[in-house]
Amino acid sequence: MKSKKEYIILGIIIAVLAAYLAVHKTDRTHYELPIISKLTDSDITFIKITKDLEIIELNLKDDNWLIHHEKYPADNSKIKPMVDVIKSLTVTALVSEAESYHRYELDTENRISIQAGSDGNILRTFDIGKSAPSNRHTFIKLPNDKRVYHARDNFRSKFDQTKDDLRDKTVLSVEKSQVQQVDIKDKDGNLVLGMQQKPVEVEIGVEDGSESGPTDEKKTPLENIAPELVWQDADGNPVKESDINNFFNNISTLKCQSYIADKTRADFTDPMYTLTMTGTKTVTLLIFEKINEDDDAYPAISSQNDYPFMLPAYKMDNMVK
Repeated sequence: MKSKKEYIILGIIIAVLAAYLAVHKTDRTHYELPIISKLTDSDITFIKITKDLEIIELNLKDDNWLIHHEKYPADNSKIKPMVDVIKSLTVTALVSEAESYHRYELDTENRISIQAGSDGNILRTFDIGKSAPSNRHTFIKLPNDKRVYHARDNFRSKFDQTKDDLRDKTVLSVEKSQVQQVDIKDKDGNLVLGMQQKPVEVEIGVEDGSESGPTDEKKTPLENIAPELVWQDADGNPVKESDINNFFNNISTLKCQSYIADKTRADFTDPMYTLTMTGTKTVTLLIFEKINEDDDAYPAISSQNDYPFMLPAYKMDNMVK
């Protein structure tokens, strides 16, 4: 009798275990993660970023990214991380099936929607939510799928940017070796700073009583020897090498603080300072009075940029002081 009860209990346990394993296997199938195909750089020639009511479209042209419609040059160093995320997007875990999107910032107001592809063909679409607590994952949602997933890496900040954030802020670029003269003049035309490269004068003497004799040595004609150049100020005094280096470190790749919306170059006249650099090419930078007295930047325009911009005050101060 006891043995019969034991068999019954054992049978019940086996049945329960079998049911558990069956359900567990079903769950594993149900929660199988989507596999997202990998893309290459050449697969991505356009990116569309939508957040709430703002839409940013980026297009690749001649290896440079442009902000669509306005055709502003974009900062390629900021677009490349986006491309890397898009082409290698990887789902690592299922997070929720509850459709509580606000919790993950995947609701309409907070999500960042991405479309990317080439030649008008959309090859990748997904929504970006907030970063996961681990800071190593990002909550995402895929098209035609109500579930929320973890994607590998923390990448929301790479896409959470404005048009102005993505614009190339480089407004002037020169190489020290290509510049022979620098002039900065104030609004009255007075020279505030003047520097130019001039050849060092070399005195050539002939020893008394020397006799010229036959020689097989070939000498380089003096006129073919490149003269040594030194920087001098407007009064002919030598300029310290450290001052020259500081100047070009400040100006060689000049980035603006921001661009001035709804203004063109023609809207700015009567510059406060005019910087002219002459060499293999001539480059100019015009700096204007502050729009508001307490601003930390000056309006400016550059011969190398089509748009007016704000130049940080410390950059201007380093040039003229």
